[in-house]
Amino acid sequence: MTPASPDPAEPAPCPSECCAEVDVWVEAGREGRCFTYEDSRRLGVDLGDLVVVRLRGRRMQGLVMDRRISSPVDRGQASGSEAPPRHLEAIEALVQSAAVDPLWFGWIEAMAVHCHISPFRMLKAALPPGWLGQRQSHQAEPRRLWWVQLESSAINPQNLPQRQADLQAALAAGGGGAWQRDLQAAGFGSGLVNGLIKRGLIRREKRQPTDASNGLSCSDACDQDLEVPQSLTVEQQEVVEAFQSQPLGTGMLLWGVTGSGKTEVYLQLAERELQAGRHCLILTPEIGLIPQLVDRFRRRFGTKVLEYHSGCSDRERVSTWRQGLTAAKPLVVVGTRSAVFLPLAPLGLIVLDEEHDSSYKQESPMPCYHARDMAMDRARRTGARVVLGSATPSLVSWKNLAPQGQLALARLTRRISDQPLSPVHVVDMRQELADGHRRLISRPLMERLSALPEAGEQAVVLVPRRGYSSFLSCRSCGEVVQCPNCDVALTVHRSRQGHQWLRCHWCDHRAEVESSCHKCGSKAFKPFGAGTQRVMEHLVEELQGLRLLRFDRDSTGGRDGHRRLLEQFAAGEADVLVGTQMLAKGMDLPRVTLAAVLAADGLLHRPDLQAGEQSLQLLMQLAGRAGRGERPGHVLVQTYCPDHPVIHHLVDGRYGEFLKEEACLRHEAGLVPYSRACLLRLSGDSAAATATAAAVLAEQIKPLCDAQGWCLIGPAPAPIARVAGRSRWQLLLHGPEESPLPLPSGSTLWNGLPRGVALAVDPDPIQL
Repeated sequence: MTPASPDPAEPAPCPSECCAEVDVWVEAGREGRCFTYEDSRRLGVDLGDLVVVRLRGRRMQGLVMDRRISSPVDRGQASGSEAPPRHLEAIEALVQSAAVDPLWFGWIEAMAVHCHISPFRMLKAALPPGWLGQRQSHQAEPRRLWWVQLESSAINPQNLPQRQADLQAALAAGGGGAWQRDLQAAGFGSGLVNGLIKRGLIRREKRQPTDASNGLSCSDACDQDLEVPQSLTVEQQEVVEAFQSQPLGTGMLLWGVTGSGKTEVYLQLAERELQAGRHCLILTPEIGLIPQLVDRFRRRFGTKVLEYHSGCSDRERVSTWRQGLTAAKPLVVVGTRSAVFLPLAPLGLIVLDEEHDSSYKQESPMPCYHARDMAMDRARRTGARVVLGSATPSLVSWKNLAPQGQLALARLTRRISDQPLSPVHVVDMRQELADGHRRLISRPLMERLSALPEAGEQAVVLVPRRGYSSFLSCRSCGEVVQCPNCDVALTVHRSRQGHQWLRCHWCDHRAEVESSCHKCGSKAFKPFGAGTQRVMEHLVEELQGLRLLRFDRDSTGGRDGHRRLLEQFAAGEADVLVGTQMLAKGMDLPRVTLAAVLAADGLLHRPDLQAGEQSLQLLMQLAGRAGRGERPGHVLVQTYCPDHPVIHHLVDGRYGEFLKEEACLRHEAGLVPYSRACLLRLSGDSAAATATAAAVLAEQIKPLCDAQGWCLIGPAPAPIARVAGRSRWQLLLHGPEESPLPLPSGSTLWNGLPRGVALAVDPDPIQL
């Protein structure tokens, strides 16, 4: 193969023996590199196509960057030619035609500059997994899918829950059977299917997609029975009208209290865009929030709704991407931050629900980007409009409000149910201890939980940690069991059978729990703190008969883990949902009347610039889970610091006042977002080599920092100085607001790094 020619000019028409030469961008080196191939198989490849080629004997997928026609004379094959003939390798296959649009690619190149990464790496991160780089091997056998069939002998009961009855009717209307994925696309989750299976009304089996061509076409049968839009409140109607009057390419901050109907606003805005023939992109920060949001949109728009997130298989993400490229009708795609790259054109609406959430920021691996910044820039370039929705807006978005900033403001101040926001009761755990109550669950919380079953109500309990407890420590010498690969304590986990083990949540190292301290030999070697598992055990011991469900990353595994647990809880199969921070985000559970926080102190005292803002956002979001239905709610917070400013603002509910105070403090101190920051992270197998590389890098960029008025802090070990056996160092750059990063362009930073040391650039980091 021959390196690509720099001259893109295409010659005049050639005879029939002429052949297309194609420059293909493949993964070679850090930046990627173009090589020239020949379309000798007449595949008809063109600019923007994804193709399969061979590079040094390996099959690679690459992007076509240029195409020109070459004659035998150009290739040195004509008789009498003195030049040796060129032998170009053939393009082996066409993966996807027109995979990359020039306008979309221009946006990707601009974002690569913003993220200080090569365009090739940015493109590889944007495209579905496996589309660029070494070709992934796929199983030859077609995938078998779940087929759902009505039982012919089943008796139709009269007391079915409404959604189960709707599912049974949809199956019957379409011929008696359907693919479960089509049912889910129509808004019928796996919990509804399992409910009818238990009743003996349907059966389910694995089939290949061609096995049931005579079954229900759910896209036809279910799209005919879609949910009608709800009547809007006066405030909601004002928001919709304000958005419609927004200029194209702009954004709006939708600040609405929990339960005020922000999702219905999203639905009605999306309906207007679909009617105008434009696509919609609905983003949410966590996979755990996907099921409820997808179900809401599918009940309204049916099979127009697709998913795109890391919980989908590679095949499913590729399918969604291709539908975005070729869709004959507008789509609604619900996804996490990576969905912001989907090639939807024309794009009319981008929604970031829970816009304050830090999960919208990609920190590792590079590119390090924030989905909010990506969405705003894409809207500006394409004429789409953005809605940033939250009950607790980020200080960054609040600062960006007009007239100084780019965002319009819309408010929703009342709940749909007309219920007031739930009052917050603070339990001073110091007083509990003084009164001789040394248990994890306070007396007021025990009383409220014990009353739930009789009242037919439910509660959510937030525990900052997952697992059984935070760590294993010696009460005699204070020794804490550390991960051998990372500078963090191992977390204690426990199985249902009572077996305990230690696990690192950074590198997944696992070890057995020992009975004595290996340092001093003491037997006073016990777990310290409490995670979700241990809280569950305490509740079982203290409150007999209370039905519990655990909701954290360890209990929601699998594609439908979040949906399954939430459907169980919503169906009344448990009284209390015990979970970590994902519990507080965006869930609508009308029977929940109590929201409780067990250890607020673990949130308040994190060594992080934004600890106060993020803690108040989380606690107010959790408080919003209670009292969303017809019954009033209550919030109970256990803390040893009842006088903390965050607790005061949680009680008074004046989040706007908190933003003003926080903005004043950060502005006076010249801190983000009234300045800019950039974090350079280095990691390597050798601690000495990594530290040396950090020092050399600091010397390299210090003149640029001084010239542009930036401050260089470090190099210094990272807060967690070792992960998975690799040493970690970092440099923090701090400079004027909206100023460019004081870094050399291109790959200069990486050229001087020793072998085995990696560098990541994180513009505008959230965590240090």
